[in-house]
Amino acid sequence: MNDLNARVDEINKKLDELLRRVNTLQDFLLQLSTALEAANVKAVERELLSQIAVEIDEELSSFRRERPSNCPLRDLCTRRVEKAAFRVLQTFAYKGADDALKELRGHVEAVGKHAEDCPSDGCLKSAVRIFKVLEELVEHSKQTVAFRREIFRQWGNFDEIDEEEVADMLTSISNSMRIKILKILSKGRKNYVDIERMTGMRGGHLQFHLRNLIDTGYVTQEKPKGKYLITSKGLKVLKLMCELKREKEPTL
Repeated sequence: MNDLNARVDEINKKLDELLRRVNTLQDFLLQLSTALEAANVKAVERELLSQIAVEIDEELSSFRRERPSNCPLRDLCTRRVEKAAFRVLQTFAYKGADDALKELRGHVEAVGKHAEDCPSDGCLKSAVRIFKVLEELVEHSKQTVAFRREIFRQWGNFDEIDEEEVADMLTSISNSMRIKILKILSKGRKNYVDIERMTGMRGGHLQFHLRNLIDTGYVTQEKPKGKYLITSKGLKVLKLMCELKREKEPTL
């Protein structure tokens, strides 16, 4: 036991030296954020990093609370877990998500190799949970960055947007009845009587909504008094609504 304590003390001193400028995750993030800003790292990536750091800080706080008070490896394990989290975040910031995940999996493998040395299964599970949460957060950030890049690739320069034109387009679909009409027409062309029956709306009110959707290009009519059908533009709007709804839903 004396040899173990001496070894722990020696390692603790080395870790103290390594982490002397990084006492908390907030300190680490502040230093890293300043460096990233100086290096012109995009604001969205700095924001993602901040979100990850906040959640991991909560996990680390939970880990510290759950540690056995009488464990001789208590401080050593805590420093190792904190240092691993710092390194993953640093790798994510400077090299991207793929390298961060590679770094993270290396730490997970190390935990597995030394699992038998841990005297507390509960504490070990808490440490593993931190890495699992970190992996999920980095994966999610990777997907978010990829999604944004795809949006910019598809849509190009947002400076080309005509604010008045887009405002009219959005106003047209800011009404629940018009959205309902688009959903109805997405299942196939319908005559006026069908739309009346399916919406429960009649007369001038329904004609007003249909005319608005036609004027903005979301709906068209085959011929005067003919059937109504949704346009490709209308289908794109419905698809975008579905994507926005999925973005709003919390990930488990």
